[in-house]
Amino acid sequence: MSPGFAPRWYVPRADIDESAVAPEKLRTFCPYKGLCSYYSIGDARQAAWSYPDAYPEVRRISNLVSFEPDVVSVHLDGVQLHREPGQTVVAHGPDRNLDVAELERAPGAGS
Repeated sequence: MSPGFAPRWYVPRADIDESAVAPEKLRTFCPYKGLCSYYSIGDARQAAWSYPDAYPEVRRISNLVSFEPDVVSVHLDGVQLHREPGQTVVAHGPDRNLDVAELERAPGAGS
C-alpha cells in the first residue's frame, strides 16, 4: 500500500451491475497506470473508474473497475470496505487532475 493513499479494490466487470454505472466524459492520465475512464452511479459522479488498457507494469488492473468509497458505499462479499483504523488519506482528486495530453509525453507512450 502506498503511504497516504487509501487502498483501492479493483473488481472484474462480471462482478458488478453494469446497468448501474454510466460512463462520464472525464478521462484522466496517470503516469503510473495510464488512461483512466470514469463512471457515475446515479447522482454520484466519478464514483467508479477503470483503466481499460493499463500499462504493462500494472496490467492486472486492466479493464477492472474500482469504486470511490468516499462517494458510494462499497461492499465486497457482504463486507463494507473502509480505511483501516488510524489510516490517513491525502485527498488528490482524480489522478491528480493530470491532462490526458500528458499520455503522449509519458514514458513508453506509443509502444
